[in-house]
Amino acid sequence: MTAATVTMPEDTAAMARTIRQLQARNIVLEAEVERLKAQLTAKAPKATGLTPKQRKLLDFVTRYQRDHRGVSPSFAEMAQAIGLASKSGVHRLIECLVERGALERLPTQARALRVVATIDAGSAE
Repeated sequence: MTAATVTMPEDTAAMARTIRQLQARNIVLEAEVERLKAQLTAKAPKATGLTPKQRKLLDFVTRYQRDHRGVSPSFAEMAQAIGLASKSGVHRLIECLVERGALERLPTQARALRVVATIDAGSAE
């Protein structure tokens, strides 16, 4: 018995070659995306010298925004989450986080907070 040779029409072979090339490029692009993500994370500012309540609030805002597609929590939600009785306490904590560069307020929007720094494991003041 002789082995039968399977031949592909030229256009099918060209399409298969193109698919392999695109798959190889995709692998390279995925690796580049992961490298850039890691680089961006390494360059993200770290929130250092925060009090435990400031850390707790920053962590809550970060998680809330991630879970709610970028929308910030209300002052009442923040107060409840970190165990404060009044919204004025939340306001003071937010102002401190803005001063330290961990949060940024966007003046023309309601609930407009942007997390600038990630939480660092450094000591609290």
